[in-house]
Amino acid sequence: MTKKPILLRGNGDFSEEQFLRVMKAEDENHLMLSLGLTTGPGCNMRCIYCYNDGGSKEAGHEILRQMTLEDYKKAIKESAALGAQSVIIVGVGETMMDKKLKNIIELTSEQGMYPLIFTNGTRLSKETAKFLFDHQTTVYLALDSVREEVFNRITNTKGIFPKVIKGIDNCLDAGFGNITVHNGHNVTDFSINTMVMKMNVDHLDEIEKFCDDRNLLFTCRFPEKLGTAPDYWQSIIAASPEEEQRLKKEAEKHSQGGEVFRTEHGCLFWVAGVLLGIDGQARLCYSRDNQKDFGNIKTNSMLDIIRKKNAIYPPVKEYFCPIHVELDQML
Repeated sequence: MTKKPILLRGNGDFSEEQFLRVMKAEDENHLMLSLGLTTGPGCNMRCIYCYNDGGSKEAGHEILRQMTLEDYKKAIKESAALGAQSVIIVGVGETMMDKKLKNIIELTSEQGMYPLIFTNGTRLSKETAKFLFDHQTTVYLALDSVREEVFNRITNTKGIFPKVIKGIDNCLDAGFGNITVHNGHNVTDFSINTMVMKMNVDHLDEIEKFCDDRNLLFTCRFPEKLGTAPDYWQSIIAASPEEEQRLKKEAEKHSQGGEVFRTEHGCLFWVAGVLLGIDGQARLCYSRDNQKDFGNIKTNSMLDIIRKKNAIYPPVKEYFCPIHVELDQML
């Protein structure tokens, strides 16, 4: 019997009926399943593969304006009214450096939705871990090595590694890591993700064991050639296209879960939601920019944004990303 996969709560753990109803786009109460929000900017790491240039840019653009707390509140409330069940919070850098994050999580929880946060784990104190657990938050934590010297080189930091390990322990003490069932799927509220490159590929087994010993879901994937990554590509990430393919296969072999946003029905934001950039602009991808305008939450309602997105990209049960295809064709 095939073992049932474990999904991150709030990311793809929806029923087929829910997906199909959103794809039909006939009922205003069921036009979304998930909302993506961006926080930041700023980061306390300088990871060599950062697609946002160390938290200074978003999808290659300078950050000229940011969403206010009222903008976030509007986006969350209107998305809930359209049927969204989760809010996935990514950062232009480290999500937990944004002073609005606590309010965003509280607003999400008040609307009956699951918050899912990306984090590097450096700010997970006991108090913060308890707050996140009490608000049914899912944590997606980046950990690219359990060897401190390799971690330091990949993140361009020194002395931070022990804080990350302590943050993981604080979350486990708070109650994170249990496997539950949601909409018929096995789900977890905590996962560790590793970016696979030639610098850490030789000890993926160690990272996997670290996760297994703590009953944590382990996912891994290969970086994109964006942001700061091209500067380090051949020296640290992959020396040749052949090596890239080998590393991608290693990531697939070790990863116990799928990539965040990617579901069995295709990309979560393309098919059943939308992502708001830090400036409020509606987008489909956290790492690449749209070529088409869906609107901005500062001036448009979420209903209008979803309608416009669906008119440009009708929801289809596919795995490929139209944004990546369009940009690759331009290169």
